[in-house]
Amino acid sequence: MGCPVHTWCFQGAYTGAMADAGHPKLSVWNTYRLFYGQFRTHFLATGAIAPSGGALAAEMTAPLAKARGLRSLRVLEVGAGTGVFTRAILRHLGAGDSLDICEINPAFQPVLEARLQQARVEERGIACTIHFGDICTWEPRPEFDFIISGLPLNNFSPDLVARILSLLGGLLLPGGVLSYFEYLYVRRVKAAFVRNETERARLRAVGSVVDCFLHNHTSRAVPVALNFPPAMARHVWARRARIDKAAPVH
Repeated sequence: MGCPVHTWCFQGAYTGAMADAGHPKLSVWNTYRLFYGQFRTHFLATGAIAPSGGALAAEMTAPLAKARGLRSLRVLEVGAGTGVFTRAILRHLGAGDSLDICEINPAFQPVLEARLQQARVEERGIACTIHFGDICTWEPRPEFDFIISGLPLNNFSPDLVARILSLLGGLLLPGGVLSYFEYLYVRRVKAAFVRNETERARLRAVGSVVDCFLHNHTSRAVPVALNFPPAMARHVWARRARIDKAAPVH
């Protein structure tokens, strides 16, 4: 069953480089105001008080940047928010490439559409589709070279984290790369200050699920200090056959 609440597509021929012109919806004030408003009303899905910074976006797209121009690429972005990673992804795509964006919160629709318009994806020949809905109920074909996730895993239940990691891993082509991030020491800090034992147990279980997933796959962690808050970007390589499911939660 398809999940999109709204799907928006751009396809066309390449005619030039990415536009540098500003867009009113993409001003720093407008994007921060939108993000903070969604943080206050939809904390579970938003997960941070401010959008990610340029340094984190550059690291999250580093594996994609190395593959630029080698072949036609298919990229999936999950949890796009205000499109900070979207902008970085589009810098590395060209004619014949495709980008699917999955965002659960339709409030981000105007700013994401503005990102694609500013990047002139139609003229550059990049096929872009925005799916507004839950990644867990969307059923795309497993044919992505790169998946870049902004999902706030530490906000979710251990079972949901296991499901998401298994799902995203299964959508990669053999040898593809899943990139996601966490804020540095977030589970450790939360566990130290949270008095609710149920919440502490949830955080420990999430950590166990993530650690097991990383243990079973080739991965690389890169700290990004120039972000608010400081973050750890993680790149996970799909096995040449198929990524195994994350370990079950006990």
